[in-house]
Amino acid sequence: MPIYEYICADCNGRFQKLVGLNSAATIACPRCNSESVRKAISRFAVVQSEEARLDSLSGASSLAGLDVDDPASVARWAKQMGKELGEEAGDDWDDTVDQMLEEELSGDQGGAADNRQDDLGWG
Repeated sequence: MPIYEYICADCNGRFQKLVGLNSAATIACPRCNSESVRKAISRFAVVQSEEARLDSLSGASSLAGLDVDDPASVARWAKQMGKELGEEAGDDWDDTVDQMLEEELSGDQGGAADNRQDDLGWG
């Protein structure tokens, strides 16, 4: 049985549903129970070699939209790089980036934060 993704027209919720091949059952949104849903195009993954993945990270397109003078922009970029690196970045990558952003925005320049910012070129 295939799994289909749906989008609810009423609440914009996105959900998945396991549907039988010959099923004529009505699909309802689990969030708001609306039957006004449509099939969505499912996301898919493309497997790349480690070398191809690292090459894509070093390209100019990975820096598109990056404003080095805006800490929030740098944090978004760092989180995207963490997603691209996967488990190599570590399980707490997003939390570390969020903490560094909070410290940057609050003006807290305490010891450990300075070292992390220097490592990423923020300090």
